[in-house]
Amino acid sequence: MSGTDLRAARREQGMTQAELAARLDVTQAYVCLLERERRAVPKRLARKLVGVLKLSPSTLPVQVARGALKADEASAALGAVGYPGFAYLRNRHPLNPADLLLRTLRATDVDTRVLEALPWLLVRYPDLDWPWLLREAKGDDLQNRLGFLLAVARQLAELRCEASASQKLAAQENALDGSRLQREDAFRASMTEAERRWVREHRPSLAAHWNMLSTMDARELADAN
Repeated sequence: MSGTDLRAARREQGMTQAELAARLDVTQAYVCLLERERRAVPKRLARKLVGVLKLSPSTLPVQVARGALKADEASAALGAVGYPGFAYLRNRHPLNPADLLLRTLRATDVDTRVLEALPWLLVRYPDLDWPWLLREAKGDDLQNRLGFLLAVARQLAELRCEASASQKLAAQENALDGSRLQREDAFRASMTEAERRWVREHRPSLAAHWNMLSTMDARELADAN
């Protein structure tokens, strides 16, 4: 979150520096320093600013080198960034969507309801810190998982006639395609061999392209939402 972003958001909300300072419980001089980038926005204040100025969660700092999210944590995090299926879990601070996505993909077994929410996350927040996300995904050998989700999300955006999101997601999908791993992957490592054989035979072409054992389909997601 830059000082320019902060100043633009404050003005968009029709707030003076003094009014914002009062909402944040800091001095006006401190807000001025933040906007002039004489001070970095601290993490504790960034979360408060997202709420006060109605900023996108994608402006939040990412949590570097954090582990995988458990199913209940991922569900709550998705609710906090507005996913309708977990709206009843909004009572928590949001994570940066890029951070949420990466830490969910790190799980050995991704809960089915959580997995089906991830394409929505990408369509809703296509302006992520992509260099960071792609770098981290490749470092964890998660590029097939991310690439497949990007492809599904891009199709979902197309079905919803969200051209801008579709174009942005397609660009990242293409950028990741050259790093596709040849080994097979799945969102659920606990699948039996019989399940793996069935999914391998019935998966959509996008899943086969990304070497993913998954039957997730954008058309079904669009119909469900």
